[in-house]
Amino acid sequence: MGKKKKPHLFFIYLTIFVNLIGFGMVFPLLPFYAREFHASEALIGLLASSFAIAQFIFSPFWGRLSDRFGRKPIISMALLGLSLAFLVFAISNSLTWLFISRFLQGVFSAAALPTATAYVADVTTKEDRIKGMSNLGASLALGFIFGPAIGGILSSVNHQLPFFAAAALAILNFVSVQLLLPESLTKRSEKLVIKEGFLNFKQMYHGLRGELGSLFILIFLWSYGLSNNQVAVPLLGAEKLNIDASMVGLFFSAQGLVSALVQWLVVGKITNKIGEHHMAVLGLAIMAIALFLMPFSPLPAFMALAMMSLALGSALSRPTINTLISKQTHEGQGTTMGVATAFESMGRILGPLLGGILFYQFGYHSPFTVVAVLIFLMLMYVIKRKKFLKLEVSI
Repeated sequence: MGKKKKPHLFFIYLTIFVNLIGFGMVFPLLPFYAREFHASEALIGLLASSFAIAQFIFSPFWGRLSDRFGRKPIISMALLGLSLAFLVFAISNSLTWLFISRFLQGVFSAAALPTATAYVADVTTKEDRIKGMSNLGASLALGFIFGPAIGGILSSVNHQLPFFAAAALAILNFVSVQLLLPESLTKRSEKLVIKEGFLNFKQMYHGLRGELGSLFILIFLWSYGLSNNQVAVPLLGAEKLNIDASMVGLFFSAQGLVSALVQWLVVGKITNKIGEHHMAVLGLAIMAIALFLMPFSPLPAFMALAMMSLALGSALSRPTINTLISKQTHEGQGTTMGVATAFESMGRILGPLLGGILFYQFGYHSPFTVVAVLIFLMLMYVIKRKKFLKLEVSI
């Protein structure tokens, strides 16, 4: 197979970076900020989940749009929408406006994530796709590095400043995409099936029953495991270890740094030796162990170590799962990645929501233990299915 060109993937990575900058600035501070508007724990969980609810609703639709009209128009629309969402957050003066802003961020993030992933699949061969997906994941992780740090530092000057900066960065990225990013889609869908609507449960159901079913469940559990920490980690730190918002933000930034470095420097090399299926299982196993041990942390340093281990497992698993999905699909890349993002969004919905509820109903161990057990059980299932670990995608 001839080697495909990779035109200006930098701007695709930058799009994901901008997306996650805004997301990363918000979530470590969200429980503390929402309490200024007298939000309950359950409402804080719902607010954190509203981003993912919007992603879940809109991801499959944006994916189909990108298969019909191309990647560049959808990415451009996403960047403009994100700039608007950041501005809304900057001027929010009530809990209602915080909800509106978070929902808008989710709507346009739903356009950016699956379309950018489909773009990488368009311009890479199956041999080097893991490298492209790893770089995309590293860009995502960088957002977690700079997002919490920017949110913590700039909000100490003015809580609106980081979001104005994120809006400006999104606009600059939009201009660069318009001027420098070529279209990657060479064969477009003949028509757009509008009647399928936004929430295409039938498509997701068939996805679960098809060849990609196990992979969709794994990406859901990966997302649930990380998103659970958005609420559970700040609450655990405050209740057990007396950690404030600034330290939580630094921990999440360090977690993002580990994830970025592993995806840049490690994932491709190890995957070439052990295969993508084994890499996905290894990464999720590390995540499960880290999540199980986290609530037993006697000191902040131990919790930080558990979070770094979680980042390691996440970095090993996510790009390999996405690579497997992109290689095995028989549908359009945009459509398939839209469905995958919808499953990922389900994890982001349930993670913060159940994390807050479990924490206060059953104690600080429960949100971490529940997700660790779920990941472990799914891993036992896929390992028992020897076909999963032995399967190699033809190139």
